[in-house]
Amino acid sequence: MLTKVLSQPYVIRSCSKTTWQRVSWQCIATRWFTSDPSDPATRARSPASIEYKLRGKGRQFVDFVRIVARGGDGGDGCVSFHREKYLAKGPPNGGNGGRGGSVILRASADESTLRHLGHVASAKRGQNGMGGGRHGTMGENLVINVPVGTIVREVTMEKRRTDEDEEEESDEDALERQREARWVYFPRTEQPQPVAGRVDFFKQAERLMDEEDRYLRWRERTEKVAHIEADLTEPGQELIVCRGGAGGYGNPHFLTTENRSPKWATRGRKGETRSLELELKTIADIGLVGLPNAGKSSLLGAISNAHPKQAAYAFTTLHPFVGTVDYADQYQLTVADIPGLIRGAHRNIGLGHAFLRHVERAKLLVYVVDLSGPAPWEDVKTLQYELEAYRPGLTKRQSLIVANKADLVQTAKDNLFRLQAEANDIPIIPVSARYEKNILKLTSILRKNVERIRAEEKQKKELEQSQKWDA
Repeated sequence: MLTKVLSQPYVIRSCSKTTWQRVSWQCIATRWFTSDPSDPATRARSPASIEYKLRGKGRQFVDFVRIVARGGDGGDGCVSFHREKYLAKGPPNGGNGGRGGSVILRASADESTLRHLGHVASAKRGQNGMGGGRHGTMGENLVINVPVGTIVREVTMEKRRTDEDEEEESDEDALERQREARWVYFPRTEQPQPVAGRVDFFKQAERLMDEEDRYLRWRERTEKVAHIEADLTEPGQELIVCRGGAGGYGNPHFLTTENRSPKWATRGRKGETRSLELELKTIADIGLVGLPNAGKSSLLGAISNAHPKQAAYAFTTLHPFVGTVDYADQYQLTVADIPGLIRGAHRNIGLGHAFLRHVERAKLLVYVVDLSGPAPWEDVKTLQYELEAYRPGLTKRQSLIVANKADLVQTAKDNLFRLQAEANDIPIIPVSARYEKNILKLTSILRKNVERIRAEEKQKKELEQSQKWDA
């Protein structure tokens, strides 16, 4: 009966809530058990597959986006004249247009993902000028909060050719079209036509604006516009990526001793447009590196105030999870739980680069290995190989090994001696994150290492600052 219902386009017009739930669950179960397990779509629906996790909760964390940022256009100038009783023909009093808003990126500690960013970020347009000499207000800046540790790069925009673009257009025609779209005229007034024997005031105004356009083009050629390549590493740090366009001129701008009533104004200029690439690299003092199901999340929950998901299957953690370790004297350090790494991650296998990009900023690397596994020393070699293949020199960073799951005494004791022999002078700390054994010793060693690294970085920064001032 159920197969017949599913095979025919029946419509359930009215039924109780219990009946509808029963039919819905039966349809889902029938679709699941009758589907081919080798079908990629079926594997993607499987709760045990990585694709299912990434489509579900994994998509909540986004660490790489591309957006188009557009500064606001400038407001148009106003064509207006003063009018009052007994003054039929007053002087021009049109206001200038306001400048368009800028697009600003601000590093914020309250953000942890780039998921809230859209595809296009546009600032507000400047307000048009008004009569009575009232200038338009500046457009509101668009401030976008991004997580601390976001790298901003400018990428080249590819212009799509259309059928109209295929028709060749001379430079003179393009300039003429721009000049025609530049002006705002007095109501019920068209472009002034030259009269023989009279001075063409509109031609003078066009030459004035052409001179300004040539100056702006010259400044754009001579002043090297920096290619945006910034790293927002401190809270509150701001970066202006697109500036708004200048506002247009009102008709008093074209007032001369000869032309006492200019009936034209200019439109606002276009704002800047850039295509940006934003990449998030988590900033933490300590990065936990390990194979899937090595106990990284359990260790983070034992030493910090974080509560990541813990389960006995691989790839429980699908995005970096940062926790803070608090000490009795108010000292703090941050620990990042990175998704599990597998062999071939440097070739973007598994979570791949989505994991590795968040290790680069860690001051201290902590290799978390399962001491109850068959060969934890091979796990350390695998982790070091993947890190070195992804970025040469990454394994030379200060590191230590946390031998987790040491509560399994018989197996862990034998593996610990072999691991110490294969460690290559890397400190090893056996712990049990599940039962919180030897955690106090681990946090003390972590603090000593982080304090020393911070002091070295501070000394290096002061030395670079002094050399900069000497130069």
